[in-house]
Amino acid sequence: MIFIFIIFFPLAQLQHTQDHQDRCPGGSCSPQLGDLLVGRAAHISASSTCGLDGPEKYCIIGYLEEGQKCFICDSRLPYDRYSNTNSHRISNIITTFDPDRKMKWWQSENGVHQVSIRLDLETVFQFSHLVLTFKSFRPAAMLVERSKDFGQTWKVFRYFAEDCSLNFPSVSNETADSADDIICDSRYSGSEPSTGGEVVLKALDPVYEIENPYAPNIQDLITLTNIRVNFTRLFTLGDTLLSRRRRNPQDKYYYALYNMVVQGSCFCNGHANRCTPVDGGRGDVFTQVGMVHGHCVCQHNTAGENCERCQDFHHDTPWRPGGGDAADFCRRCNCHGHSDMCYFDATRYEATGGVSGGVCDNCRHDRTGPQCERCRPFLYQDPQRTADDPHACIPCDCDPAGSLGDGLCDALSGQCICKQNVEGRRCSRCKPGFFNLRQDDAAGCKACDCDPRGSVSEVCDQVRGQCACRSKVTGRRCDQCQAGFWGFPFCRPCECNRLEADRWVHGSLFMCEQMRKESDY
Repeated sequence: MIFIFIIFFPLAQLQHTQDHQDRCPGGSCSPQLGDLLVGRAAHISASSTCGLDGPEKYCIIGYLEEGQKCFICDSRLPYDRYSNTNSHRISNIITTFDPDRKMKWWQSENGVHQVSIRLDLETVFQFSHLVLTFKSFRPAAMLVERSKDFGQTWKVFRYFAEDCSLNFPSVSNETADSADDIICDSRYSGSEPSTGGEVVLKALDPVYEIENPYAPNIQDLITLTNIRVNFTRLFTLGDTLLSRRRRNPQDKYYYALYNMVVQGSCFCNGHANRCTPVDGGRGDVFTQVGMVHGHCVCQHNTAGENCERCQDFHHDTPWRPGGGDAADFCRRCNCHGHSDMCYFDATRYEATGGVSGGVCDNCRHDRTGPQCERCRPFLYQDPQRTADDPHACIPCDCDPAGSLGDGLCDALSGQCICKQNVEGRRCSRCKPGFFNLRQDDAAGCKACDCDPRGSVSEVCDQVRGQCACRSKVTGRRCDQCQAGFWGFPFCRPCECNRLEADRWVHGSLFMCEQMRKESDY
């Protein structure tokens, strides 16, 4: 048992370490930067490469090197340090730390001005900066473009030229006023150095203070799916070599790059610090050490390749980029256990003052409402059960004689909708002062209409309508004196003569009538 513990403990510890690394310490986090070219040799291309169709001769400027002035480019096969050192395919520009890294480079065909290099990524990445290191002279003019829709449309990052007004007359060569200004830069296009010169492009120049890195204009600058470098004019020394035939053996003008670095990271909107391969089916994704992958391992209840949306069932607060209180990102919906689907409703979120915007979908257990908090019509919450009890909704059970709405009741209290003169949770009894509950009575019950002069209250019997009469008063409405009394509402004794008589009282009049003796008396 101890032996097993020793074997498995490091695995658990590694998993704990990985989980800890995945966590974002604050409200925003970002994956590490790396070279986006690494591992993507199959996804970088050039419009012109020397020697692809067979050996080609190229030469160098006479004063640049001693000895041999012309060489052979043969790029039919990939570069090999032992067997094919004359191959100058575009894949050679991917940075390595081999001792012979200066022995391989990419080179265009001789005398071709318009040449482009393009990197196609598998998803949206965050771009930091571009560095080109040339073996040849740097271009006299070039520009860098980006695409966010996999090459469907392109936007210019920056123009570069020794003479901006000549090569790009419509583009400003003044210092940029903001991070997203498009200008022509003349710093990287001179004749010196003749080899080893660099062109550097930063997506966001540190000189500009960026208040909100997730502002749309900033996001437009730093996110891309493709990047394209367009060389538009070769640097020449003013001779006439370029007027000769394209494959002239004396041609000595071409573009040659030692390496190209596209520094960036997977783009996670501030919700991840680690990324994994986008597509497990891509052959080189798993084999290249140091490759920057594009599928974010999302935190803060976010999801998607770029953490661009909330996880399922986490829509009580809206998605937004990282920063601020992480507890407010994509909060879990509260459906009281009656649904596992919800969506965000901006109107509800605003109406609740930013408290809750989640609306539950397809509530089960006879539930309805934004949080499945109410029972469906004609059912109500059993007061003996909790709101998350799947059996808590019970029938309204309204009395049809006294209720309206075909038996509809309040979903929380079970109170039925009573007719005008009816009351009770079930609408099963008349209100005080009314009687004779009937289904065919629009008001439900009739008024007792007790005579206040002869009754002790306005309440009558619910069934018969008999009012509660004062002493010596009678009648359903308590509106007449009892037999032997007269003078309603005061009802005094009749005080008739000694003859046998019956005493009848009607209102304030009385009458004593002598009775005939019956033979059986």
